[in-house]
Amino acid sequence: MAATAQVLTSITRRLEGKVALITGAASGIEECTAKLFSQNGAKVVIADVQDELGLSVVEAIGPINSTYVHYDVTNEDDVKNAVDKTISI
Repeated sequence: MAATAQVLTSITRRLEGKVALITGAASGIEECTAKLFSQNGAKVVIADVQDELGLSVVEAIGPINSTYVHYDVTNEDDVKNAVDKTISI
């Protein structure tokens, strides 16, 4: 039984030590992806133009494992900032 628990733990934490930049993560499939990545051990950067929704996703995941960055794909500075933020984690 202990071996089964150890396998489940390693499977559920398979993204431990990884960082993911997820664009559009304030809602929809990307929000679910961010939550799933976090549940599997990744730290996630929630990147979106919907600031309030993005911050609520961070609140749901927890600020230790996630952060929010305003991200408008049409704004080169936003893209650079999101990448820089992700690299710094």
